[in-house]
Amino acid sequence: MAKIRNAKPKNSSGGYDRVLNNAVLAVLMQKVQSTVISNGTELEKLIYSSAAHTIDDLDRFIRDSNLGRVENGVYLCGKKSLKKSEKCQYKGHEPDFLVFVLSDDEEDPRTCNIVELKDGDEFDTKKSSAEHDNLKDYAVFLGPRIPFSVKFYICCFNQNDSARICAGLKQKFTPEEVLTGREFCGMLGIDYDELTQERACEAQDNLLYFAEEAARVPEVQRAVMRYLGSAGEGGIYEDRS
Repeated sequence: MAKIRNAKPKNSSGGYDRVLNNAVLAVLMQKVQSTVISNGTELEKLIYSSAAHTIDDLDRFIRDSNLGRVENGVYLCGKKSLKKSEKCQYKGHEPDFLVFVLSDDEEDPRTCNIVELKDGDEFDTKKSSAEHDNLKDYAVFLGPRIPFSVKFYICCFNQNDSARICAGLKQKFTPEEVLTGREFCGMLGIDYDELTQERACEAQDNLLYFAEEAARVPEVQRAVMRYLGSAGEGGIYEDRS
């Protein structure tokens, strides 16, 4: 997971300044927003680094697969390798991963799973439709170019209920087209629990950093003291929501 302390947000429109009326807290909130945006990229890197077999040269992998030079197994291709490919150059939206599976399955010995990875699972209808169209279009493009059968999925990594993923995607994806984070890790032979635990430890660092930085702001200190004082006297802190 990305860390707030490492965030370097771009200049904002001043929205947080106006909401909080505090420049220091506004910068902290901008760093939080920047971290949320970076989380997807950090998750991609973590998954790629955890995979047993990765593809650096996709064109060579495809050629070797045609010649029977690739052993059975699961091979992960990320965006960097995909963009370097001459055979699979694509002008539209490219997916986050291609997962190639070679096996002794007589019916389907070679499968390429196209996977779009999401850190969340809530989308508006228009965005869900666009995600499905992008994956379907890419599958149509890729299929004739590789010696593999092609399937496509969207993975909502932090959701372990396929039905909820479909609901979050406004039913634009069928249950057969979605993956939970655990299912995606299972496809790759990665320990889902170990990976999420690693992310949880980094989230703890984010919480501590946020609390420490916010506590340095005099206005926050005074607000907390007022709250603690009223709570200690049995009073009720005013709810301003």
